[in-house]
Amino acid sequence: MTEKEMNYMTEQPEVIMNTGIPVLPIDYAQYDPSNIDVWDEYIEIADEKTRLTMAIMEGTLPYLIESEKGQGKTLLTHTICKENGVALINEPIGVGTKKSDLIGSKEINRDGTFFSLGLLPKAIEIANHFGHACLYGDEGNSQEHEIQQWWHSICDGRRSVVANGKQYKLKKGCKLSIIWTINPVTYVGVNSMAEALRSRFIGSAWDYPKNDDIQKVVDWTDIAEDAIKTPLLTLAQDIYALKLKGDVDYALSIRDIVQFTHHFRSLQDKIPRPLETALSEVIMIKFSEPSERELIRLRIEDTFNVKL
Repeated sequence: MTEKEMNYMTEQPEVIMNTGIPVLPIDYAQYDPSNIDVWDEYIEIADEKTRLTMAIMEGTLPYLIESEKGQGKTLLTHTICKENGVALINEPIGVGTKKSDLIGSKEINRDGTFFSLGLLPKAIEIANHFGHACLYGDEGNSQEHEIQQWWHSICDGRRSVVANGKQYKLKKGCKLSIIWTINPVTYVGVNSMAEALRSRFIGSAWDYPKNDDIQKVVDWTDIAEDAIKTPLLTLAQDIYALKLKGDVDYALSIRDIVQFTHHFRSLQDKIPRPLETALSEVIMIKFSEPSERELIRLRIEDTFNVKL
């Protein structure tokens, strides 16, 4: 091992040194851009698609998106990779993520002992195979800080990671775009993003959507303007203001608004009080704490002039 490699190893916590163990092959077909699932049309609110496209296609600096839930971050990433032919690695990471999930681990089967690559060396191999890949980490800050350390070397100039006693490194001319999404630190139970890792990222913070933004992306077919649409948009902004003050822990997302319009249409002409039912089953149910739910109930009744 060279002096450079030795220095690299000392920077990594508990590097796995199982040299000589055969590595299980990667099924590259499942990461092929043609197999990326895009389940809906992404409607751009401002220039966020342009900025993320530039970050993914440049593939030099890891890119961070901080925003409220339900604003389409995952759909946008899938859409950009599909449109531009970039291989996508999208595997769950979170509170339960372990070192072995990121680096890899030994597996024993009837054919012997093998090393199964973790997310990080696998992403490098996929990028080297296709020439360009995107590693997408949704809510990456939910990982424990000591686990976040394992991302350091793949997110900086080294663009490499050690697994099974081998250095997996991005080949010259290949690109590995790393995209992380995180929720604001105001979210209950959300870990912070470790400072040492955050320093390796550039990125953008998406503001809570304004009413004009929500109107762009929601299908308002069969939704009455004055009786439902306007008060619903008002309610969303009011609840967000309550969250900022600390009165509630949940703010309505674009996803929640879409759920409401879809559910209301499905209830219309089928039950006696479709509006009240939709408000209860889509909005009220999001608030589990009794005092918060009561506060939201009163706000809904006042805004919609209904009785729940």
